[in-house]
Amino acid sequence: MNTKFASFCLIAALAITSCQSDVSSENPEEINEIQNSQKEKKHDVNKWHDGPYYLDGESGKNLHDPGAFEGALANCDTYGHYDGKGELLAVYDAPQSYHGEIDVENIVISDQLNICGTLNIRESVKVNQGGTFNLGGEMITEGDVKVNYGGHLVVEGNVIIKGDLVLHNNTILRFLGNNSSIEVLGKAKISKKALIEGEFEDVSQKIK
Repeated sequence: MNTKFASFCLIAALAITSCQSDVSSENPEEINEIQNSQKEKKHDVNKWHDGPYYLDGESGKNLHDPGAFEGALANCDTYGHYDGKGELLAVYDAPQSYHGEIDVENIVISDQLNICGTLNIRESVKVNQGGTFNLGGEMITEGDVKVNYGGHLVVEGNVIIKGDLVLHNNTILRFLGNNSSIEVLGKAKISKKALIEGEFEDVSQKIK
């Protein structure tokens, strides 16, 4: 009796195992998809948190697309993410390029700084002699933006300056594309020898 019962249990166990094997091997691709979907997705610091981001709504430029910008920012999709200190410095002989969301206290430029993305500055921006600031995307500055003698500020996007805009002698403020805009909530102090180029919307009507 015991022998028959043991044989019956063994046969039942083999049958159950066989059924489980058939189920697991019936759709292996489906099972792999489920397993992969359950894996933790790693965050790429070079990607924006929400995206895709566009300059002018959903019909505008995707800031992640190669060639979304002109000039020095044509390769902005290859730039890394800024994870430095509160003061972003582009010193002599050390040009820098960044892509993504940037939130800093100050920016001081004495060489070339390329940024495409969204930029929030809690204090001020200063472009020194020989410095060039290429901006693609959106920038909001709580303080002043000062471009000193011989400095260049190149914008393809939207800029809001809550402080003053100061352009000294022999400076260049250049706008690229057809959809750029600038709004100055403080004063616009522009030298007669400063050069302003390109098409843009003067939201505050203080530039043109």
